[in-house]
Amino acid sequence: MHKNGISKILGIETSCDDTCAAVIESSAENRAGYPVQNFDLYGTKLKILSSIVSSQTKLHEKYGGVFPSLAKREHQKNLAAVLNQAIRSSGVKNGKKEKQTENGLAEKIKNLKMIFGKEDDFFRSTIDFLKKTNRPDVEAIAVTNGPGLEPSLWQGINFARALSLWWELPIIPVNHIEGHIAANFIGREKNDPIAAEIFPAICLVASGGHTQLMLMEGIGRYKTLGESRDDAAGECFDKTARILGLGYPGGPAIAKTAKKFDPQNSELKIKLPRPMMFTKDYDFSFSGLKTAVLYDFKKRSEKIQRSKNYAKAMAYDIQESIIDVMVYKTLKAARVLQARSIITGGGVTANEKLGSRFRSEIAKLYIQPYFLTPAKDLSADNAAMIAAAAFFNLDKISSWKRIEANANLKI
Repeated sequence: MHKNGISKILGIETSCDDTCAAVIESSAENRAGYPVQNFDLYGTKLKILSSIVSSQTKLHEKYGGVFPSLAKREHQKNLAAVLNQAIRSSGVKNGKKEKQTENGLAEKIKNLKMIFGKEDDFFRSTIDFLKKTNRPDVEAIAVTNGPGLEPSLWQGINFARALSLWWELPIIPVNHIEGHIAANFIGREKNDPIAAEIFPAICLVASGGHTQLMLMEGIGRYKTLGESRDDAAGECFDKTARILGLGYPGGPAIAKTAKKFDPQNSELKIKLPRPMMFTKDYDFSFSGLKTAVLYDFKKRSEKIQRSKNYAKAMAYDIQESIIDVMVYKTLKAARVLQARSIITGGGVTANEKLGSRFRSEIAKLYIQPYFLTPAKDLSADNAAMIAAAAFFNLDKISSWKRIEANANLKI
């Protein structure tokens, strides 16, 4: 049992286009000798009981990116089904059906109508789900409250508020960026050799919406060092993949195509810029890289544009450019700030070449920081990471009345 009597948390994540629900279990023990700010990490073991993700990739593919109004609609359609699957597959017991007085039930339904406002279909589907589903054996609900697409965020928040009201459970709001960092702490054993010596850490979170570099001095103690001034790394992958006709999402499409390119035996050489790589700050800018790809593409003949060799060569250098910049700036921060570890998270960090480059470059350093990166299925958006982050933020427990979306939430 964790502090505050919380050992199981139900997580909900709808910050973008994936509808996610998960159940996480925590076991904790008092381990003397660790700094106070690190106690929760070193004394806690997190285990995934279930993690369900309903992807909208196919729906948004023709747009080359996420269409917010469609994402909102799909979240409303999918949330009850995804949560039901997460509860059933988690193995947690369902409690007895709550006894509702007539007045109590009427008051809850009145409040649910207030939560969902004019979203009548969402209200009805949620009421139907709640009437059929007993409260699961969890002690709290975690939900992403930002950053992200505001229409998407509100669907997960309002659904979580409804669950909190009906099941009388507290809510823990979670910063999506911190969720990506917390994904690294899921499943680690108590005797993990790195457990006692990972802070200060340099954290790189790279996804479709974010490229951010932070100094992490302990759980909940972050300082933003730099971030993207325009396109995030994942957004650049999406846009350049669209130029080349490689499909969506762009990151996996670029990586798959780049893997087929042999730079040693190809006559076609492409050298793209490495934007802001050597600036004195830790900021990123990938809009110029996208523009460079577009200009190169337009100056080629139609025959070359359509050739597989061109797509392979361009995909290879797009990937190399983005990786070069992110690895260089992250390692620079680690050296300057004497970091004991480098922590990555976000969909872009699932890129195998990026992980391989980090490991090879770290091995060259005189003092080698530990390298933490989440399992591939925990790199992209998921609710397990949101529930995990909630265990480190139990002081933020709130009621359903006080949770709101913040699309520009800072860490």
